[in-house]
Amino acid sequence: MGEFDGIKEREEGKKKMPFAITILFSVLVLIGLTYIYLFTPHITGWTQTAQYESKMNAYQALSPTKQKEAKGTGTEAHASMEALARGEKIYKENCAMCHGDNLQGVVGPSLMGPKFKYGASLEDHIRVISKGTSNGMPGFESQLGTGKVNDVANYIHAHHKH
Repeated sequence: MGEFDGIKEREEGKKKMPFAITILFSVLVLIGLTYIYLFTPHITGWTQTAQYESKMNAYQALSPTKQKEAKGTGTEAHASMEALARGEKIYKENCAMCHGDNLQGVVGPSLMGPKFKYGASLEDHIRVISKGTSNGMPGFESQLGTGKVNDVANYIHAHHKH
């Protein structure tokens, strides 16, 4: 088998592989086996989800104020996003005619903040929307109900400059 179609093999090439290729091949096999061992959940229990959760827990432990401000993860964040979407819809139906589509103010004052005449907290927004003010803002609690008032207040609070 030294010759095929006029091509001759060198006898010394049959004996051994070049030393650099042998080292490269060995290192690649070692890296592959290490990768399989480290990143197979059945062997080590390592998962990307667990790593993400541990990093998030460490981050939240370092900054407790950020943890309180966060709306949550997973279903809580989804519920919060749905509440903001409901609040935006209710705002555009009932409030935008006086306060503008983008909270900028038209007849009524701007709701962008950072300063508000009747308070800037979420509780203040709920109180003003529910009860109204003496300067012409009607109360909407009987018209909208508590849940919708809370959704609108959350929408306003999430979009104003703190």
